[in-house]
Amino acid sequence: MFPLHYSQYYFNEKDIYALPFMDHPSLLTYYGCDETMTKEGVASYALVLSYCSGGTLQDYLKANTIDLTTFCKMALSTSAGLAHLHTEMRSGDKWKPCVTHRDVNTKNILVKSDLTCCLCDLGLGVKITGSHYYTLGEEQHAETKSINDVGTLRYMAPEVLEGAVNLRDCEASLKQIDVYALGLVLWEMATRTSDLYPNQADVPQYALPFEKEVGVHPSLEQMRTAVCRNKARPLFNAEWKHASGSGRLIRETVDDCTDQDGEARLTALCVHERLSSLYRVFCNPDTKAYSHDFLLRMSMRTC
Repeated sequence: MFPLHYSQYYFNEKDIYALPFMDHPSLLTYYGCDETMTKEGVASYALVLSYCSGGTLQDYLKANTIDLTTFCKMALSTSAGLAHLHTEMRSGDKWKPCVTHRDVNTKNILVKSDLTCCLCDLGLGVKITGSHYYTLGEEQHAETKSINDVGTLRYMAPEVLEGAVNLRDCEASLKQIDVYALGLVLWEMATRTSDLYPNQADVPQYALPFEKEVGVHPSLEQMRTAVCRNKARPLFNAEWKHASGSGRLIRETVDDCTDQDGEARLTALCVHERLSSLYRVFCNPDTKAYSHDFLLRMSMRTC
């Protein structure tokens, strides 16, 4: 439900779901919408979307630990959804431009009954081609209007916190911003993955990204100090620093998503390919007879 003062998010999300090729297992299914008037004469808006019984990913990780196979399912489905949004698609007269989410975080990811994930809340999303972006069907020019100062503070990339996003190529820049947030989401999943703590009896309690540095309700200035000035990166358990195998691949993927230099970050598709390699190597019984390190080196050559 969207109250009147959030109507722009309703119309924007409705507009994005109306695009061709939006049917994807890692995106919510759109069934329709409703626009009504309350008894007081105030407009109210609703989108009818598919239901995910597991709730938000953040709530799920707070209440549960996961194993490596579940990590792979959750991470693969999340990265697949983002890669699909980021991909321009054409077939005949149908066209889906690149869509950037602009508010990727664990509250905007839902857990399905099979423990795969769906991206949700496209209210801040934009359709982009190069330096042009589209909202509510109208083309805008990114270099003349700031579109980067939205999202959840904790998940904002350094260039967003500093107001230094390259809007002349907003497609590349906003994709990089989404991938930065995806890296933090992967870190949240990983820190609750029991298989990554073989030498510990208990998995650490759930923590938000940078919670140790800035607490639970950071200000913009606190985030700028931590991420931009102090170059804070997601913290890993001490034993992960020299880990091989799955721990190393996850750590390196998070690091490559959250690089201070946006142009050095992975693409969402590359993240998905790396995670697919992780699943094939560590969660597939057919590979158990082979050296995990050897298989991992082979699988990462393309990313």
